[in-house]
Amino acid sequence: MPITTVLASIPPLAQEVKKELFRDRRILRLITALVSSPLLFVAVAPAGAAEVTQQAKPDPRFGLNQAWENGTAADTAGAGWSRLTFWWSAFEPNGPTPPSSSSEAPPPITKSTPNGWNYFATDNDSYIKAELGRGRELAGVVLNVPRWAGTTPSPGAVPKGLYLPYDSPENYWGQFMKQLAKIYAGRIDRWIIWNEVDIPSGQWATWDGSVQDYVQLMKVAYQAVKAGNPRAQVAHYGSPWWYDHGEYLSHFLDLVAADPEAPAHNYFFDIGDLHLYSRAADIAKIIPWYRDQLAQRGIPPKPIMIGETNAIPYDDPIWPADKAGFRVSQDEQASYLVESMATYVALGVERVGINRLLDGEDFKAGGEPFGLLRNDGSKRPAYTAFEVAARYFAGAQPATYQPPGSDGVTVVTMNLPGQRISVAWTLKPNPASVTIEPISSAGLLVGKFGNSQPVQPDTDGLYRFDLTGATANSNETDPLDYVVGGNPLILIERTDGTPPNPLAI
Repeated sequence: MPITTVLASIPPLAQEVKKELFRDRRILRLITALVSSPLLFVAVAPAGAAEVTQQAKPDPRFGLNQAWENGTAADTAGAGWSRLTFWWSAFEPNGPTPPSSSSEAPPPITKSTPNGWNYFATDNDSYIKAELGRGRELAGVVLNVPRWAGTTPSPGAVPKGLYLPYDSPENYWGQFMKQLAKIYAGRIDRWIIWNEVDIPSGQWATWDGSVQDYVQLMKVAYQAVKAGNPRAQVAHYGSPWWYDHGEYLSHFLDLVAADPEAPAHNYFFDIGDLHLYSRAADIAKIIPWYRDQLAQRGIPPKPIMIGETNAIPYDDPIWPADKAGFRVSQDEQASYLVESMATYVALGVERVGINRLLDGEDFKAGGEPFGLLRNDGSKRPAYTAFEVAARYFAGAQPATYQPPGSDGVTVVTMNLPGQRISVAWTLKPNPASVTIEPISSAGLLVGKFGNSQPVQPDTDGLYRFDLTGATANSNETDPLDYVVGGNPLILIERTDGTPPNPLAI
């Protein structure tokens, strides 16, 4: 349900929660955060065609943030996981929750006990239960310090008692995270600690402390979460790499690696979290960069999740904007999703979260149209492109990435039992061609919107396809910089030689 519905359901005893959520304009903007193809294929199933392999459940690698806002649409799209936002100030608006035994739930807020756990912070978990009932995995991003717990009144303040032992009663952050992890154990076993702390000011800033303070925030959270739920995994903040090209993230890793207690606690995080927007061309550079940063410091390899990714359209009728600032057309946004998801699969990224399913309340407050759906429920072309990628790439591994050559042609090759998937596009503005050596005498060529046609190798025994040139040159400082490739092509082949049938999209 929309966040406004959730807030409207809060009874008078918890009205302070509303004040906490709306006391800073940044919070309102963040609440929901956390077209035709020129290739006219026709879906024709040849006689004797075999079904394309597809998982019974959505692939948990592919997710949509805030999927609960339209669970049915998220199901149709094939979202296997979703990110939710958990506001500390909403759960404990008045003060720390009184201690309870390990077998008890924390006491609720009542007239006689103003301090307590506010179960209305998640509408009594109504939308969480709904998501779990749909079989979707959930991850929670935690942020926003209550007024009573901060060293300043800011929601990004350093919490009081942060430098005390994690299990000290006066370390309010540690006490909260232990309780949160314990309550949701088995339902939510992945926690992301804060969001984009690299950004020091402006509407997207969420953290007022230093890098050292954030390391301590992670150190306390990691130990507290493990105490509350030993099976839980902890991710560091989602880093918007392009904001400072990884400078803050590198400093964070320096301090973590230098902490003598870090090796005993897995360096205070189990998963790396990156936010990568707009530039499909650079994904294959940034993922290896991050892995190399860990290796240089002697930190063991970590799974990588992409907590947020997308490209913002400039030509949507509800939000017309200039072709600048790395924005894309709606058609290019659809290409971006297929190209980026294929690249992430090839690079072994564990989770990819598209930000987001629905434009949401922050769009109404003046934000950008991040949603694959508009708030009226209408679909952007990128919604269908996500559905295509999530269906055809489901379960595909291992995979390889062939970087672009002088013609800009990029090829990702994925494997499934009895099946191979090849995805190709060019990052140059000129049309190009791609040659693929076949493993079968018949294949299925699929476009980014699911349009498909059966294909066969040419007389030389090779697949040769024309690729449309890239058009996404919205970097106003460099018109030769194409941030998204042209229309991607997806070739499906079966090792038994039978022509594949298209999936229903």
